[in-house]
Amino acid sequence: PSASDRDAAEYRGRGCVHLDAFCWVKRDSYLPQGSQGLKAVTKYKLGYDPVEVDPEDMVRYARERPAHMASYSVSDAVATYYLYEKYVHMFIFSLCTIIPMGPEDVLRKGSGTLCEALLMVEACTKSIICPNKQKDPLAKFTPKGNLLESETYIGGKVEC
Repeated sequence: PSASDRDAAEYRGRGCVHLDAFCWVKRDSYLPQGSQGLKAVTKYKLGYDPVEVDPEDMVRYARERPAHMASYSVSDAVATYYLYEKYVHMFIFSLCTIIPMGPEDVLRKGSGTLCEALLMVEACTKSIICPNKQKDPLAKFTPKGNLLESETYIGGKVEC
């Protein structure tokens, strides 16, 4: 699913925190795009090769070698746990001490948004006035009051 679909499908509550290690991998691991899967991240960040099973063999192994499939499943869970414990947990909660956002927001926001939030906090502590963030209106209308569906060009003239 796309990022917007994933965000829409999540439950967020105040009583618990849901931190997805994959969000950290995408933004903070500094791994190239093709190396952001669990197997590659485990190899590069944790330094070991997890158990792998070729997708073509999974059904056959489930019937013939269930213990091997169980170790494959546990291997993924262990890799995710150690990745979270070693990199994600302390990193995100440390950022929360300086950026006034919850851990879920700190994990999911872009680095530019986090930098802006930190600058705003620092400006506030130094009594520096900052302008409010400008927000575009949800809908735009023509001077006659008609709704604009799309706005690709606004005015302009060429002088010779």
